Amino acid sequence: MNTLKEHYEIIFFTAANSDYAEAIAQELDPEKKIVSYILDRRFCLETKNGFFIKDLRLLKNRQLKNIIIVDNLVHSFGFQIENGVPILEWNGNKKDVELKYLIDYLLEAKNYDDVRECNRERFRLMELSTLDVNNALELL
Repeated sequence: MNTLKEHYEIIFFTAANSDYAEAIAQELDPEKKIVSYILDRRFCLETKNGFFIKDLRLLKNRQLKNIIIVDNLVHSFGFQIENGVPILEWNGNKKDVELKYLIDYLLEAKNYDDVRECNRERFRLMELSTLDVNNALELL
């Protein structure tokens, strides 16, 4: 994560409660030199179905074109889907290489004037979400 800190402001944004968020941040950044802020469940919007949405617009003095959100639950960044990078959930497997791929991707994305363009090219999430809506409509 030190490499990423050279290029990004790192904010830990989780739908977990504040105690859990602090414990995870302590594990990831024990010296408190990498993570700038910790945003927990209190900063999320809860849907009537109990889902928590992370609205990146609450990050004041920052432009969406410069923000990437990484989450294992795509609905978590549903308000700004083009800012999102989906990642598989970590299940304790020590051979898991998702974070290595993530670091490589983030280092690539820093070269774009608008990180959403990089995300659009790589993940095509808007196309997939539109496809899902269109497929659902065809079923009606």
